[in-house]
Amino acid sequence: MCARDLEIRAYYRGRHQRVSLTDVIYLRADQKYVCVHHLNGVLLVDSSLCAFEHEFPDLLLRIHRNALVARSRLVGLEKQPDGSTRALLTDCDDRPVVSRRHLRDVRGWLRERLSAG
Repeated sequence: MCARDLEIRAYYRGRHQRVSLTDVIYLRADQKYVCVHHLNGVLLVDSSLCAFEHEFPDLLLRIHRNALVARSRLVGLEKQPDGSTRALLTDCDDRPVVSRRHLRDVRGWLRERLSAG
């Protein structure tokens, strides 16, 4: 099954909603829900980030204990004056924080991507 056939589904406000994984930009955990930020807005789901990370390891990359990004949307990192690092994502003005714990893996993945492409 290819990525464009994969969907995230949720029942929200009385109706079923679907988001193709090709439209997903990033996911952020918030309380007991996960906010799926996609090209057309935000979808709230009750799955865990760990479930998404294990189900789609080739499509999603952990950048923080509360966030995953779509590998296809991650284009770089931006160092902040306060010392933190933020992810630069295509089709999105948000800049999710990359934790120090995950920064090495994210940099390594970006290096691999640049050398392969």
